[in-house]
Amino acid sequence: MLRLTQVRDLTQPNNFYKRKLATRFIILSLSALFISQVVPTLAEEQDRAVELTDQLAPTPESSTVTTASSSESSSAVVGVQSESPIPSPSSSASSMSFPARPSQSQGMVIKVPIEISVDPRAQIVRIPEISIAGPEYLLVCINTVNTVVDILTIGAPDNANATNLFIQGDLSSTVTIAAPTMLVNSVINSSGGAKVSALGRNLAGQQIQIGFLATDKQATDSSLCTKILVENRRTILFKALGVGIGMKKGEVTLER
Repeated sequence: MLRLTQVRDLTQPNNFYKRKLATRFIILSLSALFISQVVPTLAEEQDRAVELTDQLAPTPESSTVTTASSSESSSAVVGVQSESPIPSPSSSASSMSFPARPSQSQGMVIKVPIEISVDPRAQIVRIPEISIAGPEYLLVCINTVNTVVDILTIGAPDNANATNLFIQGDLSSTVTIAAPTMLVNSVINSSGGAKVSALGRNLAGQQIQIGFLATDKQATDSSLCTKILVENRRTILFKALGVGIGMKKGEVTLER
């Protein structure tokens, strides 16, 4: 009897067992829901974090470009520094040099003809010898109105800017000569003297003005011509010769 009772009891439905099964089912359902909802979300967030990390991390190409740009900028700076002019001793010395100035003493001996007699029909004439003595360096300024002056090489403009000779305006109405005094005399009197041309008109009645200035060194421009003193200026006048045609009466004895 006891065994049959126990068997019957086992076959009968048990409420406690049902509740236990129901509890397990609920737990399994919740677990499945958690796995289906939370785990994919975590995986997506992890993938997003990996993407952001990859975006923020420097790539090899960007690091190469950055290195190249920095090297180019540094080389450009070095190039600018190397191209900046470095003052040389010669340039600094030339910038500190001063131009020629009038000497404190303007005393000199000037020998210039005051009048030159010319044929009334003449259009060209040579100036006789001019002599200047006294200064070490000399500046000569020649000015005409209706004539041109040709010095040194006749027929060619002898403009020069050398170490010891400055000529400006040759074959024009304004000529400037600057050199040591002895050289000035040689230039003015070379080739038989300076040639004066009247440009298609007669020389008679024309004149030339010549000024002399003593300088402390070799002059290299004509700006000092305005500093010439009145006593060192000369004027040469071209005067026509008194040439005419006349008749004279007289007896002529013929020999037999």
